[in-house]
Amino acid sequence: MALDVTQNLTNNEYSLKTQTQAVAAGSAIGMSATAYTLMDTLKPVTPDIAKGMAYSMKRLLPEVDTLQNTVKSAEAILEKSGLRRKGVKIHYVDDSVKSLTHLREVLRQTFKNSSFKNTKIANYYEIFKAGANAAFCSEANEVIISTKNLYSSVYHELGHAMNANGNIFTKLLQKARCITPMGISLAAPIILAVGLLHKPSNRPNEEKSNKEKTLDFISKNACVLTLASYIPMLAEEGLASIRGLKHAKKYVSSSVYKNLKRNYTYAWGTYALAAGIAAVCVDVGIAVANKIKNKNSSKQ
Repeated sequence: MALDVTQNLTNNEYSLKTQTQAVAAGSAIGMSATAYTLMDTLKPVTPDIAKGMAYSMKRLLPEVDTLQNTVKSAEAILEKSGLRRKGVKIHYVDDSVKSLTHLREVLRQTFKNSSFKNTKIANYYEIFKAGANAAFCSEANEVIISTKNLYSSVYHELGHAMNANGNIFTKLLQKARCITPMGISLAAPIILAVGLLHKPSNRPNEEKSNKEKTLDFISKNACVLTLASYIPMLAEEGLASIRGLKHAKKYVSSSVYKNLKRNYTYAWGTYALAAGIAAVCVDVGIAVANKIKNKNSSKQ
């Protein structure tokens, strides 16, 4: 009897150790993409880092027209599309004190209710100043474009403005992006946790509760569900490019339009790739954890 109790305690300790090892390994792999994105977003951005980012973006998404032509076309779209009447503005960032002061105000308004707001304001100030990114800030109803670099992104950003100021569907689509702030899926950690802690049983579905069926479904479809959480972001980004290109086509040459389309397709592809990597990491994390559990359970 004493031997049985000792053996049971040993098995329980072994099982707990195995479970802990499996969850730790699965979490490290499953959250690796998310953790990298979060750290990359929140790490301090110095002027030199921002300039390096701008240089990289210039190589990845080269300009397709002159700044003068781009501004002229963008202002025409702002007027003809009705966006100006809806209060949408374009801020062309340069190195003047007035321009940079206004940029800070837009960023303060954008991140006023955000976590790590001071870090985000400081980082994006350097990023926009260097021309390493462009954006539509819905809180300010304003497009931010650098005069140094990536200014041809203005049509895409105007597409975001059209979504934000459009019908109920496009407004809801843009708001649904809140599930992936900074490109990070809020659903991924939950899906991963279910996959790591819940093991689907082999019992018939008729014998399972609705809760157990739900957990089984999440565990077995973790990759697809994680990828699905990015659908609002991917759909809204794609729609912004489609609408921006549709209006740009009226004002730019065919060669400029072709190059714009290439750049926007490539940019959308980076979002899709990031979503795919995050989904695969979750799936692999769960698979590795299950492999550890199964391998060690066979030794008991």
